[in-house]
Amino acid sequence: MDETGRAVTRARVIVALIVGYFVVLAYATVANDPLATTVTELGFGVIAIAVGASLYDRAEGARSALTAAAVALAVGGVLAVVAVFADAPALDSLSSLFVFAGVGWYGYAVWRS
Repeated sequence: MDETGRAVTRARVIVALIVGYFVVLAYATVANDPLATTVTELGFGVIAIAVGASLYDRAEGARSALTAAAVALAVGGVLAVVAVFADAPALDSLSSLFVFAGVGWYGYAVWRS
């Protein structure tokens, strides 16, 4: 498989993860199921890590906005997963801040290109 094929496959996997996340989130909200809520929290972290890794592959240098977005998303994802296992609301909030910053840097990178 060539590089374009891998990129398309990776993008499809990320889209499938995001769709699955929203399906489980909707179920967790409607059913008030604590296990489904935990799965969504873990899914949030996994998706942030996957998107961060994907962006890092596309980054053009260590000091680019895309690299900053990738790192912030990956750190936010790791913190989200750790927050679930450690039952640490402060880490959960910190992970959200990192993911928000990553999305902001991504928006900036797209705006500049």
